[in-house]
Amino acid sequence: MKVQQIIFIILLLVTGFFAFRLYGRVIANIRLGKAWTPDGKSDVRWKNLILVAFGQRKMFKRMLPAVFHLFIYVAFVITQIELIEILVDGVFGIHRFFAAPLGSFYTFVISSIELLSVLAFVATLIFLWRRNVKRVARFENPEMQGWPRLDANLILVGELLLIIGILTMNSADLALQSLDPSHYQQTGSFLISGSFLSEFVGQLDLGTLIFLERGGWWLHI
Repeated sequence: MKVQQIIFIILLLVTGFFAFRLYGRVIANIRLGKAWTPDGKSDVRWKNLILVAFGQRKMFKRMLPAVFHLFIYVAFVITQIELIEILVDGVFGIHRFFAAPLGSFYTFVISSIELLSVLAFVATLIFLWRRNVKRVARFENPEMQGWPRLDANLILVGELLLIIGILTMNSADLALQSLDPSHYQQTGSFLISGSFLSEFVGQLDLGTLIFLERGGWWLHI
């Protein structure tokens, strides 16, 4: 078993332990509620649920911020598909487990994730600019200062790091596939990393590429 594999399993178990405890608290709090029969039409309630819980209804009052938030939400949800492969690769010490069985469909899925990630990257930069440079009026209210401001910025910066990790890993991996095909599963060229980043990354030496690929893999976990 590789050292990296052992580290991943340990981190996974530790994370799972704390997640289990936190989710247990949430479930316990939910069970404190009493049975209640809601009034009104079910379709209206479902619409409100989707807008409030998933779309944050107040954001849809203005179309442009709503579209930018949609980029981030969709990218985050779709990226979780790749999380399944990360878990399999990390636990069993393999590389791109789904690439061989899925073939060209795998290339399509990863390319779609990259496209959504770039859209989310642009949207995240705009949100950071609105909060910290343009200083939109509603973000200057007293209730938005302190921890709420820091929390929002940390989430946005975390989103940027996640996207950078994905694109760095994929672009370095594509270069490594041609340099060391016996150790790197052939995937076909991805939409963003294969078209716009391959020329720059392809000029790097083998050691640097391995470092970038592994660094990007760990970063986007």
